[in-house]
Amino acid sequence: KLIDAINAGRPQCPVGLNTLVIPRKVNISDQVNQPYVYLNCGHVQGHHDWGQDENTGARRCPMCLELGPVVTLCMGLEPAFYVDVGAPTFAFNPCGHMATEKTVKYWANVEIPHGTNGFQAVCPFCATPLDGATGYIKLIFQDNLD
Repeated sequence: KLIDAINAGRPQCPVGLNTLVIPRKVNISDQVNQPYVYLNCGHVQGHHDWGQDENTGARRCPMCLELGPVVTLCMGLEPAFYVDVGAPTFAFNPCGHMATEKTVKYWANVEIPHGTNGFQAVCPFCATPLDGATGYIKLIFQDNLD
């Protein structure tokens, strides 16, 4: 229901002006409507070639002009990892798995043993080590345009 509520708001890519659809399952064939997130600012957009830096591969966000990595946005589908029921308005950095605010804050503070003498927080959906100061990003959709 929560994915349907976000999709009902018809989030739009400000560059391609197409409606983005968060898939229920990972589907590689539908690249046109697949949402992507800029990990430095949280703006959600569609796939486009605008603002790509040839040297680093990073992209410049067309909304705020922040330069940084871009990843595919997808839902974290394992319900046992959620700590509450709510709208998936945050994503783990750098994998792009969407979850609720309480869920990302909880898992960003759970440190898993890493190597023989260290601990590191990881995404519970894919076990990717988290990046950035917090390990997650708030998503900024351009939606409910009617």
